[in-house]
Amino acid sequence: AGGVYLLFSSRKKKSEHVKFVMGKFNYEAQHVPASLLSSGLVYVDRTTTGADEAPVGEVQRTVSVPVRNARGLDLSIDSNGVKLVPHVIQHVDYEDVDAVVRKYYPECCRLVKEYTGAAEVLAFDHNLRGSAVQSWMNKSENEKEQKPALGTKYQSPAAIVHGDYSVTSAPLRLRMLSEPPKVNDTWGSVTKGNPLIEPQEVEKRLKRRYMFINVWRNIADEPVEDMPLGVVDATTVPNSDLVTFEVRYVDRTGENYLAKYDPPGGIADDRYHKWLYFPRMTKHEAMLLKTWDSAGVQFEGFEGEGHTGNKDMAKPPSTFCLHSAFKDETVSADCPKRRSIEVRLVAFF
Repeated sequence: AGGVYLLFSSRKKKSEHVKFVMGKFNYEAQHVPASLLSSGLVYVDRTTTGADEAPVGEVQRTVSVPVRNARGLDLSIDSNGVKLVPHVIQHVDYEDVDAVVRKYYPECCRLVKEYTGAAEVLAFDHNLRGSAVQSWMNKSENEKEQKPALGTKYQSPAAIVHGDYSVTSAPLRLRMLSEPPKVNDTWGSVTKGNPLIEPQEVEKRLKRRYMFINVWRNIADEPVEDMPLGVVDATTVPNSDLVTFEVRYVDRTGENYLAKYDPPGGIADDRYHKWLYFPRMTKHEAMLLKTWDSAGVQFEGFEGEGHTGNKDMAKPPSTFCLHSAFKDETVSADCPKRRSIEVRLVAFF
């Protein structure tokens, strides 16, 4: 479904050696309204525990597309929005929030600073995810399938094509870091209840280039096989494919972008929604995933909202990456279930 994709096939091999696998991705149905700003018609209510109610106005269609093995490709955060890097560290108990915030957050800050050249990097949130956890974003194809519970510390993989911010929510999220921490703000224990960013500094920072970025890693001893993370090259998605999706919390409303799949003329190639993944990621490497770049050219014209720029500022070709967990059909059905952590950070230049 979704059109024809131009591709040269290769022989089926083990996942770490294949050039590509076919992946099924949950896009939005054609009748769901595309929008760069919120329509108020597409949203989900989320409780303070992070659990989701059924979404409103969000209707999915599954599209099968090739996902390229990105190991060995010359990717950059500025150009493509994603990069896999080695990251050998002393691991912590990732289920211990305090250990993650006090020991792992600083490791992620150092890593992002090294690979982006940012002047300052702050970590402010994280999620644990396990493919054994089911939700409306990770439904089993077999309703009778029983998966082991991981407990409330883990969320399901987000098996829906999305970006973490919108042109509206990116600056809003930055402003929120200049407020006292709220109930779910993990960094509050480090700042002792003070804002992560000084309130008098936030407007200045909004006028400079800032970048939201995730550090995504496997936290299991086994390589990731079940529900790996697929990422779209950030330069291959037109704005006309984006759908603003509200995430309504108890104390705030965030926004993500969902996406529609509608290649021109029904034929897609590498210039349209080019999917990438890094097969069999280990716990000794990390994926750097750009979730918003205020200097990215994709949102020029939105100055004063999610875009900042002047004649002297760099203009990276990518703004953010759509991404989604997906099922790799080349791996065994009884492979170990994925467990991963993503830490959210903001970098200032």
